[in-house]
Amino acid sequence: MTDFEFKHRCDPDCSTAQTELPKTAPSRAYNPDKGKDVLSDKKDILSVSAAGRGRLSKKRLLDLEKELSDLDWDILTAIRRFRVMLGKQIGRLYFYKSKNSHSSTVLANRRLKALTESGLIAAMNQKINCREKGYVSYIYYLTEAGERIIQIHLNEPETRKRIFEPSTATLAHTLAIAECYVQTLELCRADDMKAVEILPEPECWKLYQNSKNRILKPDLAMVTEKQNWTSHEEEWYELRWFIEVDLNTENIQTIMEKCRRYYDYYQSDTEQRLHDDVFPLVVWIVKTEGRRRSLIKHIRETFTQYPRIFAVILPEEFPKLLRDELEMEGFLCPL
Repeated sequence: MTDFEFKHRCDPDCSTAQTELPKTAPSRAYNPDKGKDVLSDKKDILSVSAAGRGRLSKKRLLDLEKELSDLDWDILTAIRRFRVMLGKQIGRLYFYKSKNSHSSTVLANRRLKALTESGLIAAMNQKINCREKGYVSYIYYLTEAGERIIQIHLNEPETRKRIFEPSTATLAHTLAIAECYVQTLELCRADDMKAVEILPEPECWKLYQNSKNRILKPDLAMVTEKQNWTSHEEEWYELRWFIEVDLNTENIQTIMEKCRRYYDYYQSDTEQRLHDDVFPLVVWIVKTEGRRRSLIKHIRETFTQYPRIFAVILPEEFPKLLRDELEMEGFLCPL
């Protein structure tokens, strides 16, 4: 997936950088106390403090670092790992213990508003596949100050990142990957599932050697554990996954080239040497049944002599797949 950052612009009358929000939707007000991620056609999208609009000083960041809670750090880190996340996704990750969905949304929105007013995150005025029951969720990303405070907190070298506005397709793809992450953790709250490891790009990139050095770049790499209720001892077994999200924006030949990379990686034996001869299942999540049939057909015609390392599923089948409850025979390929 193409990496992205968000574009900043410099005001010629001011020495501080300011975030340039996308102009694809009208400015609207953010009201966290309504309990829903709704939009109102009255004011600007955010009510940001002066500190949030300008570049925060090192002293101010050091002061803020002492004020942030563990929950704040969790939220900032999650947004950093995925580059953007929906407000609803943040709520489902960290505020699920509230007595009902309304109070959960209120608490999440208040926390996100506080981080926004501190200048550490900002919300885009763009909506892509975000509607659920008529409501709209904001898309959050780290500001320059948010990135710098994490660098300070983790004792990383302080580097200043340029921020560019992503394309609509890249934004939708990134949010879809984040959704896989959120759904996986939601499923692993059950007593019979565990999330051992979930790595987005670039954490999940795999260096390997074939005819030359190459890098495999999954959208997401995951290791989960599932309890085997058919066993008398109720043993746990491990499941390894490479996740690829296809929103039907790429030519099928581009998808097949990515599949060839996976077969190159399989043949390199890199993964198998590390994990007791186990290679992860490569899961393509596609939008439509037609796209699934097309991709399965191309994989089966192209890789007739290879083991069945691919599965092609629809988004609604993802939870059953993770729980090892999906009848896979029709979705595994090649034959």
